[in-house]
Amino acid sequence: MKTKKLYRILSVLALVFVFASAKGQQVSPVDFMRLNPYQMNANPATDLPYQSVMSLVIGNIGLDVQNTTLHYDNLFEFDAQGRPAILNLRQFANSLKKNNYLGLNANLDLFTLYKRFDKDLWTFNWGVKVQGDVKYNDGLFKLLGYGNGAFVGEDNPVKVNMDLNMMAYQEWAVGYQMNVTDQLSVGGRAKLLFGVVDVKTDAFNAALYTDPDTYALRLKEHALVKAAMPNAVYVDETGKLMGNGPFSMGELFRNPGFGIDLAAEYRFDEEFSVVAAIQDLGFIHWGKNNITMTSQLNDVGQFYDNGSFLFSGLDWEQIQLISSDESYKEQFLDTLQQYFQLEFAPLQKYNTALNTNLLLRGNYDLDDQNRFSAQVQGCFLGSGFRPALTLAYCGSFYNNLNVCATYTMMPHSYDNIGFGISAMIETCNIYLTTNNLFGFFKPLNTSRFNAQVGIVFNLFLPERRYIDESGMPEYLE
Repeated sequence: MKTKKLYRILSVLALVFVFASAKGQQVSPVDFMRLNPYQMNANPATDLPYQSVMSLVIGNIGLDVQNTTLHYDNLFEFDAQGRPAILNLRQFANSLKKNNYLGLNANLDLFTLYKRFDKDLWTFNWGVKVQGDVKYNDGLFKLLGYGNGAFVGEDNPVKVNMDLNMMAYQEWAVGYQMNVTDQLSVGGRAKLLFGVVDVKTDAFNAALYTDPDTYALRLKEHALVKAAMPNAVYVDETGKLMGNGPFSMGELFRNPGFGIDLAAEYRFDEEFSVVAAIQDLGFIHWGKNNITMTSQLNDVGQFYDNGSFLFSGLDWEQIQLISSDESYKEQFLDTLQQYFQLEFAPLQKYNTALNTNLLLRGNYDLDDQNRFSAQVQGCFLGSGFRPALTLAYCGSFYNNLNVCATYTMMPHSYDNIGFGISAMIETCNIYLTTNNLFGFFKPLNTSRFNAQVGIVFNLFLPERRYIDESGMPEYLE
């Protein structure tokens, strides 16, 4: 019997390590805390030990920031007292990876209600979510640190690339959880979405070439950004972007979308269980007030050459006028600005996919109070897939105290030690969690930071829940 249990555990852990290979995304200790109702966000198939749950505005406030390489300590040289003394751009450029990443996830639950009818659980959530990520290379920072002299020749340009995705939307979700058999439980949520803002770069890149003989600079650039904005931001008849349009509450419901969460939990016995889940499978349809921004290089003078900006220097007379004649200086700078023209235009309707997340977890219950878990989850962001491996311990004490410790591993970030605590005071459940304790002490040098806090009212306390002989949860009337 013990051999079979060990085999099951090793099999799930093997699957976990097979998938854990790239950058990570939001992982919270809340996902593992059995007395916290918001664990259902990660696993809607879980069987909560409550008859009813309710929260208003402060039930679930979450923030997750990911930063692979932008660290404060790499930007400066410090004196003996530990104060920044010298700005070292070369050191900073060398600390960057070839491809770097910044990510943001924020959520605010405005209203939550969970209600059990017999042994089936119905859930309702209304909240706001913000998701954003920026991928960028090290080209711009190497140019600032080393100058263009380090990039000479037609085959050795400085390349600057960036990919931006940002979206904010409302989420109205109705969910259902049931125990199918003594061993299998399933759950899911159907989510009606309303997009508020969306910004996405289809292209944002530049290349700077330095002639090996004359050291003339040739710049080629291309930018195409599409966005869905509230009516307060619009493009007028001349193609200018304006920011003083009308705004009404109806705009918060004009970009509809749909999403689903699905999960299944299978209990092999009283000790071992597995969970598989998919979250945020869906889309948002951006139907109104969509715009594009295109960067256009114009032919307005001597620096234009066959679709690129060519700067071969200034003659002595121009240098003299720029330094001594203010009107000539202003005219010269205005002309430079005209080379790089931003054009705005209306955009047709389009759809964007949600950041779909996959989850696979194995649980081992030492007893009713102590659980150990191993989990891999991965998020689709654009064309990329970013998994993260998490090991967790969750303990329940005195029927009103829940603690959780986690360790999350991802490339370029191996120090993610998380901790969460939840206390039940009468029917009030207060909790605070983070997935990176070091982030509190060095926020400017951490690769990721996560915090989640809330107050929930649980109207049926966990001491009234027990496990029957088959290992199934039962509820006292």
